[in-house]
Amino acid sequence: MFTLWFDRASEVLLARFTGVFTTEDFTNYDAAMVHFLGIQGPRSTDRWRTLCDLSAVEAIAVPESRLVEQGSHPPIVSQMRVVVAPPFVGDDFGNGYREQQRAVHGTEPLIVATLEEAYVLLGLDNPQFEAVEQS
Repeated sequence: MFTLWFDRASEVLLARFTGVFTTEDFTNYDAAMVHFLGIQGPRSTDRWRTLCDLSAVEAIAVPESRLVEQGSHPPIVSQMRVVVAPPFVGDDFGNGYREQQRAVHGTEPLIVATLEEAYVLLGLDNPQFEAVEQS
């Protein structure tokens, strides 16, 4: 399950995932992102950056083959993408996904261990995230 937030001043979209991360989360996240960015206008994918916070994820129930397939899809935003890894994963978290993103699209998300690290990378000092209503 996830919730979507945005900070208009920094143009950062934050997705907070909790519980068990599933294949359905990929589908729902992509749909929510496309919907939100569509409302923002046609150039929004060139401006907004994303932060996916998986620090509250307790388990991952996505086959590696699905992670690799998802990695072959073009990124929804063209700017910086940062992912906070779940606390129980090792250094190879998301390797298949990242390798596909790099090979197919020439870009990949940055993976960090903490939300604080993500804020530093994104230059966030005191973001004012507001909830995005999801249908």
